[in-house]
Amino acid sequence: MRYILILFVTVFIGLTGWGNDNFVIELTDEGLSRSQGEFCGYFKDDQKQINTLHEAKSVQFIPTESAIPDFNFTTARYWIKFDLRNKTSFDDFILETGRPVTNNVECFVLKNDKVLHHYQSGDDYSYYAKEIEHRKNLFPIALDSSESVTIYLKFESDGELLFTPIIFHDHMGFFAQDFKEQFKNGFYFGLISLVVIIYFFFFVFLRDQSFLFYILYAFSQGVLQFSLDGFTHHHFFPNGGYLTNHVLLVFAGFTVIFLLTYVDHFLQLKTRNKKLYKIFLYSRIVMGAIIIMSLIPGTPYQLAFPIINGASLFAVLLGAFSIIYLRFKGFRVDIFFSIAFIILIIGGVVFILGNMSIVGDKIISLGALKLSSAFEFVILSISMSNKYGKLQREKRSAQEIALKNLRERNEAIDILNVGLEKQVKERTKQLEVQKEELRKSTKEIFSSIKYAERIQNAILPSEEQIAEILPNSYIFYRPKDVVSGDFYFVESVRTSYESSEEFTVFAAVDCTGHGVPGAFMSIVGHNLLMQSLKVATVNSPGEALDYLNSGVERTLRSQREGFIVRDGMDIAMCALSSDRKKIMFSGARNSLYLIRKKHLVDQTKMLENMTVWESSDTASLIEVKAIKRSIGNATEKDDFHFENYNLDVFEGDQLILFSDGFPDQFGGPKIKKYSYKRFRETLLDLYDLPLDKQQKELEGKFMSWQGSQSQTDDVLVISVKI
Repeated sequence: MRYILILFVTVFIGLTGWGNDNFVIELTDEGLSRSQGEFCGYFKDDQKQINTLHEAKSVQFIPTESAIPDFNFTTARYWIKFDLRNKTSFDDFILETGRPVTNNVECFVLKNDKVLHHYQSGDDYSYYAKEIEHRKNLFPIALDSSESVTIYLKFESDGELLFTPIIFHDHMGFFAQDFKEQFKNGFYFGLISLVVIIYFFFFVFLRDQSFLFYILYAFSQGVLQFSLDGFTHHHFFPNGGYLTNHVLLVFAGFTVIFLLTYVDHFLQLKTRNKKLYKIFLYSRIVMGAIIIMSLIPGTPYQLAFPIINGASLFAVLLGAFSIIYLRFKGFRVDIFFSIAFIILIIGGVVFILGNMSIVGDKIISLGALKLSSAFEFVILSISMSNKYGKLQREKRSAQEIALKNLRERNEAIDILNVGLEKQVKERTKQLEVQKEELRKSTKEIFSSIKYAERIQNAILPSEEQIAEILPNSYIFYRPKDVVSGDFYFVESVRTSYESSEEFTVFAAVDCTGHGVPGAFMSIVGHNLLMQSLKVATVNSPGEALDYLNSGVERTLRSQREGFIVRDGMDIAMCALSSDRKKIMFSGARNSLYLIRKKHLVDQTKMLENMTVWESSDTASLIEVKAIKRSIGNATEKDDFHFENYNLDVFEGDQLILFSDGFPDQFGGPKIKKYSYKRFRETLLDLYDLPLDKQQKELEGKFMSWQGSQSQTDDVLVISVKI
């Protein structure tokens, strides 16, 4: 029974051809340049255990039964075996096998079981290591007429589609055929380059994003086809390896992404149909993730091949569905865009179904994508030209509308201008009247101010009067405006005591404000000081300030029903005895500066309110401080009295009374106040100069410090030398 079973199996294997190693290709002139894979046997090595030719000789080969053996997406190793007999008139052949993107192809040529030649080709090897440097996998076969050899082919793929045409060309015939293919490729890639260049300029000029994504789609499609034809390995990555293997999947993914983006923008899905827009958006995101997955060696890379093919088919069908759906909903879709997509669908579907071995003829399926994409780009270019024309028409229409609106607006502006011109004339006439009234008012005001200046100058002592009663002195007086809030007071007076003494009274007075308000206060203050000279109870500067304080309060009524008027004045007053040996001083906020020779400072009787400040080589400056209270703050219940200070003076002493205008002046390189410290140093530096030069230097210092700045306040400095 066992022998019968063995006999049955042997007969079955023999009848079915299983284990038949009689695989022979007889080369004839008619069979050249066509695939003869149906005469070969193959062996599938899933575990990649058959590594050498010696091991491959011992395995059982199975008939391929197809002119172009197709092994689909695979990571297995395949061996193909056949005997080759030459019945042609040629003796120099080229064997073309595998795809240009196949990773590893090895060819063993044997005669009488001895290896004559061993060739290697494929993406894993350097382009320059090929026996024949060509984008395809080519091996030279030298075979005399009627001679025969045995050929073993080993194929390896990392997950890509693997099919193995077995095509023999005579040497000259191959290059003649290759020239025709190169011409077709040049036309195809030239077309894509032309599309990219022309529509790049369209995008630059129009700034319409659909042109940009059309360019990117065309470019990615071109690089994809460039890689499929083996040109990437030849021109960009001739060393083979990772970049050569992965560039195909990356640009296949980018082609899908940019196709979806281009269709999305061209069909305006964001505004026309939100659901379709989201489907396109999510599809692009998923495709981006697949591209990233394809960059990871191993299983993710292997799985990416069938996934990207399926995703490509989905993208093409999604685009077609969107066109049909929008037309059904009444949206206008360019007819050339629709035709181009129909062509793309046909070519893409044939190509992808061929990759999935649903369409059997690989030559047709491979050529379908290139042919359809070429027609697609031609028709899409017509569609984009229509879009350009539409944009130009819309632009012209918008310009015409804008021009019409501009004309209407100009007409309205002309009408408005007529009315405005009339209003302007009327308004100008009113302004001229008001200007004349203002000129008259200004003239009257300026005349009043000039008259006030004459009044103020009239109350000030003349230079002759000052020279007579207060010799060896100078006054630096510089009002901020036409009239001033600062004024100086110089008079001779006798005390009303039994032993009457004669004194020269001089004071520097700083009234609240400047200009007209200050001038008004200065007249009030001057009149009260003149009155105080005739009051018997006023016999010292302190008593004079008390009288002035109460007089200002009475004059201005500075407190009524809880409302307090703060107008008043700061003053420094001295009374110099006729023998010029003693002075009396009283001050309201404004101090007295006394410059005294250094050797006399030790003989000075220092009071509590006296401070020695800066010193030079010859003199020191002593400040006799005033009471920190202004004139004009008196009340009926106020028992306050200004202090009167008696001081001895010596020959060479210099007395300086001043307002705050000089120290408070802004200027200098950093636009700061002159400051009291700098003012004291200046006075001390000028001490040794004659009084007339002191005055000129002091005025020069002030002008230099002020520079281009406006004057801050009225300036008053009185200097008397003993």
